[in-house]
Amino acid sequence: YCRGLGAAEVLDYADPRLTERLAALSPRGIDVHVDTSGRNDLATAVPLLAPRGRIVLLAGARTRSVLPAGELYLKDGSVRGFVISRATTAELAEAADAINRLLPSGRLRARRTETVPLRDAAGAHRRMEAGEVRG
Repeated sequence: YCRGLGAAEVLDYADPRLTERLAALSPRGIDVHVDTSGRNDLATAVPLLAPRGRIVLLAGARTRSVLPAGELYLKDGSVRGFVISRATTAELAEAADAINRLLPSGRLRARRTETVPLRDAAGAHRRMEAGEVRG
């Protein structure tokens, strides 16, 4: 699926050699590390960063990660959280514009895995919070 969207490299996040493979593919480091896993493994992510690299955390509100502050500091790197519910109206409009440009070009294709009626929204949210939803 990812290759079909244009990804040059595709790695399995469950691969025990993932860190090694990422380092080999990006010998100068990674500019942006987006963590959607909820694990927020900063001890692994920070060494992979390029100078001035950024880590963006999108999940894992209850995690208590260890930050290798010295290494992050020496790389002039940063860690930033992103919660969509705190996005401004202007930011949401900008994102919607980008999505609306990409959809007709074929560069962004939705992958629907499940549709639930609105009356089941609370149950769907409980499943998301429990980590049972993928895709």
